[in-house]
Amino acid sequence: MTAIGVFQSWGLGDLVMTVPVLAELRRLHPHARIVLVVRGTPQGELLRGSQLVDEILQVPRRAKDLRQIGFYLKLRRRRLDAVFLGTRVSPMVAFMLRFVAGVRTIVGDASRWPSLYTVRNAVVPGVHRVDRMLRTLAMWTGHAVETPDFSLPRNADARRAAARRLTADGFRADRYLAFHPGSSRGRGDEKRMPADLVRATLVELRRRHPDLGVVLLFGPAEADLLPRLEPLPDRVVSLIEAPLAETMAVLAGAVGFIGSDSGLGHVAAALGVPTVTPAGPSNPVETRPWGDRARVVVSREDLSCRPCWFPPLHGACPHAAPCMTAITAEQ
Repeated sequence: MTAIGVFQSWGLGDLVMTVPVLAELRRLHPHARIVLVVRGTPQGELLRGSQLVDEILQVPRRAKDLRQIGFYLKLRRRRLDAVFLGTRVSPMVAFMLRFVAGVRTIVGDASRWPSLYTVRNAVVPGVHRVDRMLRTLAMWTGHAVETPDFSLPRNADARRAAARRLTADGFRADRYLAFHPGSSRGRGDEKRMPADLVRATLVELRRRHPDLGVVLLFGPAEADLLPRLEPLPDRVVSLIEAPLAETMAVLAGAVGFIGSDSGLGHVAAALGVPTVTPAGPSNPVETRPWGDRARVVVSREDLSCRPCWFPPLHGACPHAAPCMTAITAEQ
């Protein structure tokens, strides 16, 4: 039996953008064993129960951790025929796959140590990552993908649990918008929507759509934002640290989504929900949520430092992130 690995060691949104690769591999190799390698628990939960993958493994976070060697030895026991690298990874990953895991065919984007790759594509920031990964895959398989498939698993139990959670908080709304202002702490802080922008947007939504409810979504590292938004307007409820499956159910039932450049925006767009993403430090051309129903809002100021993804400035902006603070609720 053919065994194929897909390596996506970045965040939740990055994994969503890799789903079309998994879907195409499943289409081309319906009987293959597909092993997905992710970085953390939320990423693993995204595709739990999906027909696109047969096994989900988590790679140790620290590159210098001795567990890394043990992990690649574990991969070696899977006897993978090929691995698709869905992220711009350290050349050491390709090295470990080649010489510790024993993988002969390595496919992905490479800027360093290209000799480790069997098939490699160039990194072009002006091309959306979904397009680039699918082009890289086509270089290997010979099959181009015209319409990306973002099939995410739906969970009926999670949908019922999400409904119970919302009604328990006194939420009553036939139509609601999902709103995720946060982003992970640390180097992702600048991607958060400023509290003033969130409050102004809630007021504007209330003025324009008085019957529309709003569900504010906060992950485990984002609850510190809530006190800055209280007291909440009528028909606005907060959902804190809900399991990902329940959060996905909330997103699937929403008439729209507004949120920072983070994983939930990609999930919402993959579920077909109209999505608006205020984007600041990241490159919206390359990493915006995918689809015709996904829109990006950027500040009108001409900022030479934007985007600042990866340079030292990212995560330590000396200008208080004007790329985010200059965005208005009217935009």
